[in-house]
Amino acid sequence: MRTCIGSIIRANKAFDIIENNDRIAVGVSGGKDSMLLLKALSIYKQILKSEKNWNIEIVGIHLKMNLCHIDYNQIVEYWKSLGIKFCIIETTMGEILRGQIKKGKIQCSLCSKLKKAILIDEAKKNNCNKVAMGHHADDAIETFFMNMINEGRIATFKPKMYLDRSDIWFIRPFIFAREKDIAKAAKKENMPIVPCGCPMEGFTQRDSMKDFLNNNFYKNKKWEISYKNFFHALINGKEFSLWFSDEKNKQIDLIEKIKKENY
Repeated sequence: MRTCIGSIIRANKAFDIIENNDRIAVGVSGGKDSMLLLKALSIYKQILKSEKNWNIEIVGIHLKMNLCHIDYNQIVEYWKSLGIKFCIIETTMGEILRGQIKKGKIQCSLCSKLKKAILIDEAKKNNCNKVAMGHHADDAIETFFMNMINEGRIATFKPKMYLDRSDIWFIRPFIFAREKDIAKAAKKENMPIVPCGCPMEGFTQRDSMKDFLNNNFYKNKKWEISYKNFFHALINGKEFSLWFSDEKNKQIDLIEKIKKENY
């Protein structure tokens, strides 16, 4: 747990993710990442109170997808025993997703949009100004590669993002944490884990990318340093060289320029 809390502290120093008087809704899927995030933030809240006299409020929110039956008693009792506020919200997501199945598969993009919208709504009902998600460094690297392969752009999600239409911040306090450290901490804490209930779990593009990176890089002795360098590439603002930046680092829209020149 110490390693994961340390990663939150580093992320906060780098991106000012958490500030005094924040009221943070943690999106809890029931998996190890979000479950540990809720507990880690509750501990970090106490650290900030002790060291800076900051007043932070934390609430966990789980959205029931209703795609299958899940027994939530274990995690409800777990958070109750720790005195951490935790809400389970009924939704019609399952009905909507089943009605929009394409080629026998649940649409991950639609699911993501629905969860985001409902989570923001529930966060506001709890007077929260920020929503925290359990995405970690491994997720950021996977998204980086997926965007290049699927969309032809070099990008990943941001550690901190303001949604002006909703007037709320999305934050990712585990952005500096490794998935293996989160898994180790969750096991050591004996955290109850419940499945999300999605039939696509284990069969998504992200799962495929995770397997690809693990098998070809992270677990390959030839490329032991790859994880460190992939992550460093996301934060290394001094050393990057791409075609859309000129000698003065001015951004050029080459795609639009090529279209105009009729190449």
